[in-house]
Amino acid sequence: MRAAPRPGKDGPTAPSTGSERATLAVLGGPDAALVWSVASTTGAGTTRTVVDARTGAVREVRNLAKNADGQGQVFDPNPVVTLRNEKLKDKGDQDQAVLTPAYRKVALHRLTAGKKTLVGAYAQVVRAKGGLATSPTRTYVYTRHDDRFEQVNAYYGVDAAQAYIRSLGFRDVNSGSQKLVIDTYAGDNSFYDPPNDTITYGTGGVDDAEDLEVVWHEYGHAIQDAQVPGYGASEQAGATGEGFGDYWAVTMSQPVSKGFDLPCVMDWDSTSYTSGPVHCLRRTDTGKTVADLDGEVHDDGEIWSNALWDINKALGRDKANRVILEAQFSFTPRNTFTQAATRTVTAAQRLYGAGTAATVKAAFHRRGIL
Repeated sequence: MRAAPRPGKDGPTAPSTGSERATLAVLGGPDAALVWSVASTTGAGTTRTVVDARTGAVREVRNLAKNADGQGQVFDPNPVVTLRNEKLKDKGDQDQAVLTPAYRKVALHRLTAGKKTLVGAYAQVVRAKGGLATSPTRTYVYTRHDDRFEQVNAYYGVDAAQAYIRSLGFRDVNSGSQKLVIDTYAGDNSFYDPPNDTITYGTGGVDDAEDLEVVWHEYGHAIQDAQVPGYGASEQAGATGEGFGDYWAVTMSQPVSKGFDLPCVMDWDSTSYTSGPVHCLRRTDTGKTVADLDGEVHDDGEIWSNALWDINKALGRDKANRVILEAQFSFTPRNTFTQAATRTVTAAQRLYGAGTAATVKAAFHRRGIL
């Protein structure tokens, strides 16, 4: 999609040292070039990155591990949405008959052949309460009372998100196997840890990894950190990060939610800490503008997520997400709302022309950002 990937977590500009192995080679064909072929090994197998020796541009990233599919059982995206029932409760992680219709049997794609745990090309569970889910037949079918269920749910959600990103034409947006830590944190919170490139999902209230919108929100932070290392170093940059995470949760839910209150974020997780009758941690349709800024990144993130949601509605899911992801390569760790919005308009212009750029600009104008 782009002439050359920008530097970031997925875009090294020179071969690294340490456990990685680099060799100088010639890439043949009509675009022949002198390149570094960098092989790096992680728990998910060996990845080969081909880097242009002159420009530092990443020419190719390929996971060399042999992959296989497994079978799992998940909530997609969560029981409240699937059952269209706002009265559901956690009840201490119990299995409940009312939740049975919310389970879906799914294929678990891109598992690393020869591994018995949930390790794959796009996601890997590295630590979990009670130990890692293990199956020699790659069959991971559990119910929610079994802590292994959350491991499957998180693996499935992250793998699906990366597969969707790649379907849009991106090969360098958090393209490695994302490390996941499941149910080891007792607080009612989940978080992305940039230094370790790890997402931790907590167990307070509803176990967070039971709700794919929590899984996808946190993966949103990993996406941005891959595109702009250290992103979110100012209040407004942090707010765009939280807003993008909420938006990413909602847009990933679009194909499966069938229109059920799509702007409501984390409908299942929030049943433990909201009074209802509708349960949402936040929303992407609050109508907030910059006049509502209060200095708290999650609150102010609703301004940004509302703009992105308006862009989605105006352009359609895939087109909007190409623009939004492309724009984030040009963000900076401390950018303001206005700077991030201006770069998003520029990305729309570059990808689709003046008409699309005007539509995107209008969405930010309605939020008072431009």
